[in-house]
Amino acid sequence: MERREQNERRGSDTVNRIAISRRAVFGLSGAVVLGLWIGSVCGGDPGQSSNPQEHDAAVQARLDQRKAFAERMRSAGSREERIRMMEEVRALDRQRIINEFQSKLGLADTEWAIVKPRIEAVYNLTHSPAGTRTGAGRRRTEVEQRSAELQELLDSNEPEAGQIKAKLTALRLAKEKAQQDLAEAHKNLCQLMTLRQEAVLVLNGLLE
Repeated sequence: MERREQNERRGSDTVNRIAISRRAVFGLSGAVVLGLWIGSVCGGDPGQSSNPQEHDAAVQARLDQRKAFAERMRSAGSREERIRMMEEVRALDRQRIINEFQSKLGLADTEWAIVKPRIEAVYNLTHSPAGTRTGAGRRRTEVEQRSAELQELLDSNEPEAGQIKAKLTALRLAKEKAQQDLAEAHKNLCQLMTLRQEAVLVLNGLLE
């Protein structure tokens, strides 16, 4: 009898922990995304000012941003609104990452204006779009669309071999086209880079 009561209490504790975890998911994921956007509160961004006052001001600004985002998340009226907010943060984080390449490559503003579109072209081809949704949030890539069509066909009842072959061929062609587009984007970017800058891009995963 005592053992059964212990098992029941243990099961109840497990259910409670799962429920708590589910309620916390959105708040934690929002905080994680925001952390990626504004950087570590203590660490700061690369190339930050050595002036202690400027550094303290930057830290405070990041704290204020975190607080403001948390308030917006709490006051969000629906799940869709929270998703849109998180996608906005991801888009800002994406732009921040791209902009950091200006200092990493040591480019003046006039040079960056020319290089940035090529950086963006490569980055967009090697990273998923900022939005997580494939419905109203953003358009699917060609590879995603063809993959979804093939999966939908396989999930249907007994698809014909000819149908599978057609969808599989379309997916392979889409992947081949994506690889060609990436190779062209790499080529266009490398044309403007010195050997040292090219090495920096390889180390940062933008070139192979």
